[in-house]
Parts: sequence; C-alpha cells; structure tokens
Amino acid sequence: MDAVILVALVLLTGLAVQSADLSCKTFEEIYPSGKELCEKMWGDGFVYETNLSVGFTMWFFEAENPNNKVAERLGWPSPVDDCHLQSLHKEAPGPEPDNFTECYPWRDYSCCHQDTVQKIKEAYGREWHWERCGALSSACNRFFVQLACLYECEPNAGFYRKFPDHVYNDSDPNHNKWQMEGMPIRADYCDSWFRACRYDLFCGSGSYSSCAREYTKVGNTGDNGGNAGLIAGVVVACVIVAVLIGTLGFFIFRERKGEPLFNKLEAE
Repeated sequence: MDAVILVALVLLTGLAVQSADLSCKTFEEIYPSGKELCEKMWGDGFVYETNLSVGFTMWFFEAENPNNKVAERLGWPSPVDDCHLQSLHKEAPGPEPDNFTECYPWRDYSCCHQDTVQKIKEAYGREWHWERCGALSSACNRFFVQLACLYECEPNAGFYRKFPDHVYNDSDPNHNKWQMEGMPIRADYCDSWFRACRYDLFCGSGSYSSCAREYTKVGNTGDNGGNAGLIAGVVVACVIVAVLIGTLGFFIFRERKGEPLFNKLEAE
C-alpha cells in the first residue's frame, strides 16, 4: 500500500518539476517596479521614460499610430520607409489584410507579416515562450503579446537597432540585425505592465534571455507535442494509480469488517 502511494506522489508531482527547476518567482520579487521590469527584462533594449511626450507605447487604439509623433519629436525621419530590424520582419512597412487581428493596431502600416503574428508566441522556439513558469493571468499575458507586436510590427522600433547598418560588421560574431537598444517606453505603460503581472511567475534573474538559457539548461526544449504527450501519459498513469489505491482500500475495508470478497477455499 505504501509503495503504491509513493508511486502516485511521484507521478503527481512530476508536472511541477519544470517550474521548480526554473527558479520561478513572482514579478514583484524580481522587479521592484515597472521601471526595473522594462529596463531589465530585455537588457538594454528599453528605457523607462517619465516624459510621456517622448516615450513610445507598446499598444494603441487610435486610428493613427501615436508612436509616429513621438519619433518626430525625437528627430527621427517620418514616415518610416525601412523596417531596419531584420529577424522575421519585412524589408519595408506596409498594409496587412483585414484578418490581421493579433496585432491589429499596426494593420495599415506594419513591419510584420500576417504569418508571423498568427504564431507570434511560437516564432522563436519554446525557450522564448513567456509562460515558462506556468500559465500567466490573462491580463499579464496580454502585455507580452503587446510587447511581441511592438517588436515585430512597429516601424519606429527599427530606429533603435543596436547595430545599425553604418555600425554593423558582418564578420563580428557579436553583431546582429535583430537586437534593440535604448528605445524609450512610456513610464505609465511600464507601470501598468508591472501591476498586471506582479503576482504572476517568471524565471531566472528577470532577464528574458537568461530565462531562455536556464530553460534550455534544465532540458525543457522539447516541442509542444512532446509535452502534451508527456502530460497526457502522466494523467492517465495517475488515474490508474488512483483506481488501484481505491480498489485496494476497498478490499482492506471488507477484510476488516469480516466480509472478504474472496473466501478461502476449504479443503475437500
């Protein structure tokens, strides 16, 4: 009986191993405020900007992208005719179809493709998922979608490419065309992000890249199908173990009442 219970406990706790191995903490344990969240999660990619007139937003509802006015105030050319960032981006911004819904604020003038935003969470591999410590609250999850949309779709984000064309050296292994540096983000946006996520879990030191490395280190890089199969197998095993425990308990109960289900065979 004890052995069966031990097996059940091992199976039931197996699902928690991934999160435990990732040193998961709440956002408020990692980031004291929205400032640290915006300036730490992506290294030097973003800056917490208290002067809202020169801070970009990661989401908007206006018909015209308010980030264009911010870029003009900061002296960047307008309109933007080159996406600059090169990862899954277009070469030049342009419109997307009406079913462009995930990052819809940028539908009329975007640096991202419809195919990219349809799989925006999966685009760079499981180690770059933002739910590596378990499911986020819907409010928190939405901010990560907005961040991804800003990076993939916002034409003005390209002005903050860390290694722009006049600096980029193809022979330098430390150079790339996808990394950002120093983009000022509205302080009120960063603060709202922190409030939405403060009780959710994130991994590592709070750096997105270090979290990805930690995730890879503990061996959690299998595909979604593999994880789904593992979880399904564990669930089935747990159900079987539960049935066995219940059946064994019923037999013991009947034995103690003097009403065994199986009587001893009497010698003829």
